Amino acid sequence: MSSDLLTHPCDTEILAAIHATSFEEAWSADWIARLMAQPGVFACREGAEGFVLIRAAGGEAEILTLAVAPAARRRGFGAALVFAGARHAAQMGAQTLFLEVSEANEAAKTLYLRLGFEEAGRRKAYYTAPGEGGEDALVFRAKLPLRPWANALLSTKLPGMDHADPSTRIERLCIDKGLRMTEQRRVIARVLSEAADHPDAEELYKRASSLDPHISIATVYRTVKLFEDAGILERHDFRDGRSRYEELPESHHDHLIDIQSGNVIEFRNEEIERLQRRVAEELGFELVDHRLELYGVPKKAR
Repeated sequence: MSSDLLTHPCDTEILAAIHATSFEEAWSADWIARLMAQPGVFACREGAEGFVLIRAAGGEAEILTLAVAPAARRRGFGAALVFAGARHAAQMGAQTLFLEVSEANEAAKTLYLRLGFEEAGRRKAYYTAPGEGGEDALVFRAKLPLRPWANALLSTKLPGMDHADPSTRIERLCIDKGLRMTEQRRVIARVLSEAADHPDAEELYKRASSLDPHISIATVYRTVKLFEDAGILERHDFRDGRSRYEELPESHHDHLIDIQSGNVIEFRNEEIERLQRRVAEELGFELVDHRLELYGVPKKAR
């Protein structure tokens, strides 16, 4: 599964159609468009199977809705969408992700608990239908990035879930390059694919060993070196004295580093891209690669 990131403007008619199959009180295309026009709001969509709508601002993010078509349920689409949205929210600087869910929605509660969310509050009679008593809404929250083992459920055969291709992009690249994939290497590859925060080897070891306690720190160091030498992994030194890693991106992006928190924000600016090519041409070169790192601190609100 590979969710598409959507920002305004996008085809809100498709999102509205998915929402209509998922909820009795459907959101109109106009309402979704108005939400997506707000700052920090984005959607991740998985074809016609489902989408998640998220708002990120001030270091926090909130799932506004998660819609999965009935025919696509219990096949991992909900988990994939939440993970894709959480990863992008983390890249936007969010450190905590919130959502509300009906106390009676056992399937959704199970999904969120498996993904690492915890109950943070309750809103009495939040969901109220005419002539009926209201249902409480539970407020869930999770620290970003989501727990490293959480996305493993997408590649684990759970009851009622169907997976055509459980492998991550890193695993597929390893196989394409002829690398032997042991189970421990697969775990490390999946942790790297799920990471939104450019972890170092110590953090990778912490996350991988929570999935497989037999993984050693030496195995992590050997594996990231193997992946880096094979051109699968990219190593960064963000002036914090430690090597940090990310999956080699399919398309180029640059980095903005918050020197107070250490958070890394990925971005791409076409004006900067054009300027760098022009500088290279003026100096008599054809630009074949470049790396840009910006360092800053959050601006204080006035």
